[in-house]
This record gives sequence, C-alpha cells and structure tokens, in this order.
Amino acid sequence: MKPTHIADRRAREELSRLLERFARRRRPIRVVKKSEYWHQRAAGAALWAVTFGGQNKYLTHYVTTLGHTIYVPDDFDGWEPTRALEILRHEAVHVAQFERYGWVVMVLFYGVLPLPMGLAWFRARFEWEAYEETLRAVAEIEGLAAARAPALRAEIVRRFTGPDYGWMWPFPRTVERWIDEALVRIEGELARKAPSTPSADTL
Repeated sequence: MKPTHIADRRAREELSRLLERFARRRRPIRVVKKSEYWHQRAAGAALWAVTFGGQNKYLTHYVTTLGHTIYVPDDFDGWEPTRALEILRHEAVHVAQFERYGWVVMVLFYGVLPLPMGLAWFRARFEWEAYEETLRAVAEIEGLAAARAPALRAEIVRRFTGPDYGWMWPFPRTVERWIDEALVRIEGELARKAPSTPSADTL
C-alpha cells in the first residue's frame, strides 16, 4: 500500500485533472450539491419510505448521477481527495451509461426492471460496472492491497445486498465472484502498465 501522504498528493492532482476533463467535455459534467435540488430531497424522502427507514442517508452520505449531473452531499468539498476521486470515477461510469443507453432505458432498467426492489438485475449490473471502476481507482491510487482489503469487499457486498440500493441483488456469493474476477483483471492491467525492470546485463 502506498504511504498515505503520497496517495493523497497523487489523488489531489488526479482529482483536479478529472474535474478539468469534466468541464472540457462537449457535454460538460456538473458536480452540484444534492440538497439544493427539490427532486433529490424528494427522492431521499421516497427512499426512506420504501426501505422502511433503511436508506436514511441519501442526502448526506450518497452521490447520485442523473444524465450529466453528479449530485453530491453538502460536505463533499471537505472530503479527502482520495475518497472524492474514487467516487467521481465511479460516477463517471454512470454518466457514460446515460450517454450509451439514454434516459428512458436508464430509468426503466435501473429503477424498475425486472423488479424495483429485491431482485433488480439491471440495476446490479449497472452498479457493478461502476464498482469495478471503484476497485480500479483504489488500486491505482492506494495500491492493489487496498483494493483487496476485506473491509472494502464487505462494504461492496453490503451495498449490493442491503437497503442502500433497495436490496438490488441478494446473492452475496455472486458479488464476491464479481469482485474476484475484477481484481484479477485490474491486477493484470497494473502489471501491463508497470515499467519493466532492466535486466542485469543492461545496467
């Protein structure tokens, strides 16, 4: 695992570059405060109701992407750069999904089909694509050991199987398998990107 100060410095630089890329896109990506928008406040209340209080931190702890807008909690500017970068990379995947599939497909397949709660296969697959990017970002910024950490694994499994996303995929072993497969791919990517070490006869 990289030393914390090195990871934070690199994350701060990467975060600045990512926000610049967001702003320069043909369709810029906006990062705005969630509580300033009535529809996000309404969504928070609705989620609290349908999850019987299980999702009670929608406005204060969670980031949401709709189209080309990323809605963040009010304290987002004070987040550690590593955390902010990893989450924005996750959310950028959702922006790409909106661009690929359009609003109608995203709303129907993410929110409704095949079931809105309990067995939301499409929501799980959309989220898995984004969580794989989360693992990739953690591995690149904090190191592969951090991406393999049991605590991160448990948190991802909890989110898929718990009330955060409406119990979207209640099969933890499936999520565990997705994580294992992703980590193998990510480790291979990092190995290919790593500079080769000169052999002894070339020194």
